[in-house]
Amino acid sequence: MRPQLSIITIILLSIIPLSVSGQNKRDSVQKIQPGIQWDTTVKVLEPKFPEHLIGIRYDFAFTGVQITPDMGIKSINSPFNIAVLYTYYHPLWGVYDFFGLQTGLRYSKYGFVNGEYQFQHFEQTVSFVELPFLSAFHVDIGEHFRILISLGPFIGYRFATTKDNGFDCFDIRFDYGIVGGAGVAYIVNKWLELHLEGAYHYSLSMLYHPEKLSSISWIYSYPWQASINFGVHFKIK
Repeated sequence: MRPQLSIITIILLSIIPLSVSGQNKRDSVQKIQPGIQWDTTVKVLEPKFPEHLIGIRYDFAFTGVQITPDMGIKSINSPFNIAVLYTYYHPLWGVYDFFGLQTGLRYSKYGFVNGEYQFQHFEQTVSFVELPFLSAFHVDIGEHFRILISLGPFIGYRFATTKDNGFDCFDIRFDYGIVGGAGVAYIVNKWLELHLEGAYHYSLSMLYHPEKLSSISWIYSYPWQASINFGVHFKIK
């Protein structure tokens, strides 16, 4: 019996210091804990929803053709250009509302007149239709303003010219290029936005075949436009 009592006594004596040590550690943790600052704040972002806009836009454009070698031409203004546009704003993961897509149909004109040199049947104004495919970025400022940035390609077709004899075999009718723009939007209410933007169109499709004037001395002709735009956009669901 005594050996058993000795064993029990030894076990109790070994347990008591461990329990006292554990109690001291708990006490020390409790003493330190009030001084520790735990940031458990969870920021809940307001969900964003897709937006669909149908808009009508008027452009006043300054137009010309970049011709190499220089032929002394003069740029012209195009006072009436109109576009019907569809814009889709799609929040990334339903939270980051910066991205969008824009397309539509635009009627416009560009051209040039003779300047230093008088080339017969050379100057002209071309009417065309254009289909843009733009990345439409926007940053909302408060409840009523947006900063707008757009960039992307376009394709088009040149359907009319002011030349006496119309288009000939050296004229290139298919058009394509790039367009970029920036501006601001005023959000009137949940159904209406007003946009004021500036844009620059540069055609990568030449106006003429390089051999139009000579099979030896080629010319390269790329139309461009710089425009000021005003648009009225209606939000739809």
